[in-house]
Amino acid sequence: MAQRMRIGSLCVLSLAAGACAPHVELEVAPQLLSTAWSQPAPGPAASGGVSAPNPANLGAAFGSQELEGLIGRALQQNGDVGVARARIQQARALFGIARGAMFPLVTASAGLSGTRTERTTSDPFDFSDAFAGVDISFDLDLFGANRARRRAEGHRLRAAEFDQGATALIVEGDVARIYVQRAALAARISLLDRNIEQAVELERIIRARANAGDATRVDLGLQTIQVRELQTDRLRLSQALDRTRTAMAVLIGEEAPRFVLTPSPLDALQVPDLAVAPPPELLVRRPDIRAAEARIDAAGGDVDAARRAFFPQLSLSASGIGQAASLSGPLAATVSLGAGLLSPIFNRGQLRGNLEFAAGQQVESVELYRLVLLTSLAETENALSAVDRARAREALLLQVVEEARVTARLARLQYMEGETDLQSLFDAEQRLVAAEDARAVAHQERLEAAIDLFKAMGGAYSPLA
Repeated sequence: MAQRMRIGSLCVLSLAAGACAPHVELEVAPQLLSTAWSQPAPGPAASGGVSAPNPANLGAAFGSQELEGLIGRALQQNGDVGVARARIQQARALFGIARGAMFPLVTASAGLSGTRTERTTSDPFDFSDAFAGVDISFDLDLFGANRARRRAEGHRLRAAEFDQGATALIVEGDVARIYVQRAALAARISLLDRNIEQAVELERIIRARANAGDATRVDLGLQTIQVRELQTDRLRLSQALDRTRTAMAVLIGEEAPRFVLTPSPLDALQVPDLAVAPPPELLVRRPDIRAAEARIDAAGGDVDAARRAFFPQLSLSASGIGQAASLSGPLAATVSLGAGLLSPIFNRGQLRGNLEFAAGQQVESVELYRLVLLTSLAETENALSAVDRARAREALLLQVVEEARVTARLARLQYMEGETDLQSLFDAEQRLVAAEDARAVAHQERLEAAIDLFKAMGGAYSPLA
């Protein structure tokens, strides 16, 4: 009777100790207050409160099958995407470990024992004992600590999956950006080649006129300088073009010396008309926001598990052993059952430290979520502004190019007829070169702004997915 009272007292003491578990107020994720963008949306307006899905990838958006293929290869072979996939595998394993703690632990054992005798029989061993046993143990998880750990690891697995989506979106954007840059550089080099050809022809004409006494040595020198400057610019752009090939090789996950990439015509890349979602929809479209949200849930699970560690743990155990005096002898079975109550009493300082650490991580996860949210809103605002301004710049530069072409043609005719000096011709041709180059850069910037907007909207997210 006295022993039962002592056991009961210990149980009451354990439960009382668990009841003193500290309470932690979890930080709450900030609410999104913005309902509309300050910049005008360039794409089709949302219908029914949900925006239309964008193209499957940036290659489809630009109308380039080659870019689609490069993006597909990058998503399969890129190192960053591979690392993200490996982290999903790790998170899935940790989730499996946490889930395994919810099930009983079963172990089995078996054995034989015998003696060796010096006899001239066919069997030199006498097996005098044989046994087999099964042990079962199970943590009842009365207060849900294991369930909290499993939930936390499940949310981490979701975060890892969203991280892979965010990484894939970054890689897709980088591949498209380098592809556009390479097309723009090739277009600018083509323009320079044409201008160099015309400048060399004009140099030949001025040289002939100088030999005839109709032009000065200064005129010839100025035109020669113009030719050399254009050739220098071409070398600079050619070097940049080579770098885009090696950069693309790294993104694709292939060796640069063996990687071949043919530039696409810049004007063949169509400017996509992307749908723009309202700010609240970013919470479900962008994988980086969803990953940050999942980490808040995971951190909350860690806090819950750390708090529940203050409560007692009830374990049940059962074991069965069958033993025989010989292999052919009768089997004697023994079964035992047990229960254990384990409650922390003298390690509460360590438990409190674990709880405070988990609470600090939960606060950090909320702050990181807030940072990701603010960054995503700023990126979208910047992308919308870039799309609008780049479109306006390109429209103006198209007019500048047309006027510069007419002016350069007239200046050349007037110089050949002696109606204007060489400096006026130089100015007109330099303005044409600068205008055509600026127009190519403006088209590149417009395509890059579309890439930024595609990424800011979460890529090819579909509300039905």
